[in-house]
Amino acid sequence: MNIALRERDPGLQPERTALSWHRTAFSSLVLALATVRAGFVNADILLAILGSASAVVSLVLVWVSLRRQRQIVCDTRLTTPGSAMAKCLICLALGLNALAITLHTLVRLF
Repeated sequence: MNIALRERDPGLQPERTALSWHRTAFSSLVLALATVRAGFVNADILLAILGSASAVVSLVLVWVSLRRQRQIVCDTRLTTPGSAMAKCLICLALGLNALAITLHTLVRLF
């Protein structure tokens, strides 16, 4: 693998991309922790398990985000199968957390 520094983009596009990955990673972690908390407060074990699994996926995304930031600085490929898989996993985790919290709230209302 050729590790050389990239030429700087005058528009700072790589930096904005790295920041967007960080924002996505931390917002998914916050949603996962909110799901875990809702599961423990309401004594709903399924919601707590789903939140815990999503927290693990979110921590993996944080790791991918930090790794991707190093790739932006070096002259390596940015689009890899791993980054595509991370995007799919985070979409799945966010969707499941939002659905679980919404359904749990609706069940408690009625």
